[in-house]
Amino acid sequence: MNNRNFNIKGQVGRFDVPGSIIFFLTLLICIFTFYANSYFVMSKSKQMAIEELSGVWPGRLAVILLFENGIIELIGCAIGIFIGILLMPEFLKLMYVVMGTNGSVFELSYSSIFETIGILIIQLGYVCIGDYGYVYSREIINLMNVNKSTHIPDTRFIKFNSRIYIITYLVPVVSLIIPMSPTKVALIGFVNMFFTVFGIQGVLRYYFPNKILELKKEKYLSDKIKLISLSNVSKSFNQLKFLVITLAVTIELLLCCIAMFQNDARIKTICIISYVAAIVMIAVSIIYKIVLDSDFKKNVFRQLILLGYSKKQLTKIIDQELQIFYGITVGIPLFHILIFFILFLKSNIISISLTAIMLCVFLITFFITFIISHRVYKKLAF
Repeated sequence: MNNRNFNIKGQVGRFDVPGSIIFFLTLLICIFTFYANSYFVMSKSKQMAIEELSGVWPGRLAVILLFENGIIELIGCAIGIFIGILLMPEFLKLMYVVMGTNGSVFELSYSSIFETIGILIIQLGYVCIGDYGYVYSREIINLMNVNKSTHIPDTRFIKFNSRIYIITYLVPVVSLIIPMSPTKVALIGFVNMFFTVFGIQGVLRYYFPNKILELKKEKYLSDKIKLISLSNVSKSFNQLKFLVITLAVTIELLLCCIAMFQNDARIKTICIISYVAAIVMIAVSIIYKIVLDSDFKKNVFRQLILLGYSKKQLTKIIDQELQIFYGITVGIPLFHILIFFILFLKSNIISISLTAIMLCVFLITFFITFIISHRVYKKLAF
């Protein structure tokens, strides 16, 4: 953003679209940090309750969380800036080619490093205030049972809501048959994003929990492996909604930016780089979630072993659980993402080769994520 060789003649004083895209990506990183931290704190709720029962003052627990978050952030900041410096020459080479200019590939923006550290300090303060509030606002009994709480929707409206949200989820398909000019494609894309958010959260909140319940009662009542796998997946839906919606909306927003500024190679390149970065961030967040979930489930697997389940059966439970989990996590947003790709292909906004590359990045990233998740889950569970 601060490289003087990126200043294009005639754009001084105009709205900086690439800078706004990078700001959006930075905001997304902050959101994922808040998500990861809240999940991290919830995983320590039982430990905090035990410490309070032992006489530890809540303020002392907040200080401990501040110290832990501070250590994590210092390590992450150092590693992240180091990796960023290593990648910068390749990024600059690409941008110089795209923009038809030249300059040093070792031109480092020190102001950007200080701005990054400043954002992290603000973020750390915000996270610590949230952690402090969490510790003070929870009674010991609530901390002990935080991971056991479940939300059961009113059964009178489950099926009705399921149909409504399924219809909402499928509405963007209509945009593929509506004739429109290329200039209106981005506008239609933004409209479709509304149906993405509303439809996906409803499908994950009502349709899939209800469908899993039906399968457990009607189809897999005698299949104990499938019953346990489905039960484990159903417990993940509350945290899953945020990841799935963020994945779909982020990619759709970046595709809309490409459509709006399709003749600007600089913006298009930054959108594609942001697309890859966003997918990797979400993939890492999913692995992080599975690591914590599998840590929670260690006792469950120990109890299953005591009940006579073999390691082969437990492995089969993990296999089926992750297949269902990734089928939903990747399949639900991928349907809407494919609609966007087809829409932009029809309008000649993006090429077939670029579409193929972007889809490959998406699928390969989550395939690798699945493999890593599977190995980590098995290692922690056993």
